[in-house]
Amino acid sequence: MFKKTVLAFCISVFLSIFLLPFSSQAQVNSGDFGLILNGGVGTGSSMYGVILNTTNDSSSTLGVGPGSSFNAGFMANFNIIAIHSQLYYVTLKDLEWEQEVSGVDRKFKTEGSGHFWTWDGTIGIKALTEEGDMGYTHVYVGFRIWKVLREEDKKTVDGVSNPLYPPVKQELTGNGFIVGIRDFSTLPLGSISLALQTGLWLYKAPLSTFKQDGTEIDTTADQNIGFGFEIGGGLAFEDIGLSTIVGLRMDVQATEIKLPLNIDAVAGSGYAQFFFAVSKEFGF
Repeated sequence: MFKKTVLAFCISVFLSIFLLPFSSQAQVNSGDFGLILNGGVGTGSSMYGVILNTTNDSSSTLGVGPGSSFNAGFMANFNIIAIHSQLYYVTLKDLEWEQEVSGVDRKFKTEGSGHFWTWDGTIGIKALTEEGDMGYTHVYVGFRIWKVLREEDKKTVDGVSNPLYPPVKQELTGNGFIVGIRDFSTLPLGSISLALQTGLWLYKAPLSTFKQDGTEIDTTADQNIGFGFEIGGGLAFEDIGLSTIVGLRMDVQATEIKLPLNIDAVAGSGYAQFFFAVSKEFGF
């Protein structure tokens, strides 16, 4: 599934970059209307976990393991008003974490698969632009949806498998609002420019549904917080509105929940990914 999605992304990038008529477009940031298409792939770590009995001084953390990612989106602006849509998808593989059990630190591992994705739909301003310069600052507010699907086939404690541990499938969803800022700056060096991309966002999108093995579990969401950042650098070909960026992006969120039998827990997910991204900007 992930390989097919990456292939589709690569084909889309190829079509958008090489088949669209560069020669007929106006300079970037030169008119009332602008459009930026973007997409990327990444690799690094992904995180997920449902931590039980958090009121009993639990020292457990989210499970962490290797993961791959892709993202795609667009930003369209009329004058300084901009709308933005972005999808980010990360795979979940084997996860490891440490937890204190009866005063002894234990190392847990679950073998399985799954994914974590987020979608943002926002409105904001695209400011600090100049004609022919791809640079801009984007300040936004909007809506975030997220979902986690996790299937666990095997669980080990300190390397010892538990044969009584049944396969588990968990599905979590949440939604809420997000605010953030992204800056894209360029430094001309003749026919190309150096590019720097930074971003910071905060969101409150608490858990809304929790299913285990297809059955919805009655939960009450309490506190929730999420945040993320990105930093990257690369090259910009401002004559044709094309940029390539490599960097680091991180996003993590957690919700305090109450499960049946008055059990306190925290459900969280996230990622830290080194990414390669391509964007194509059009001016009209």
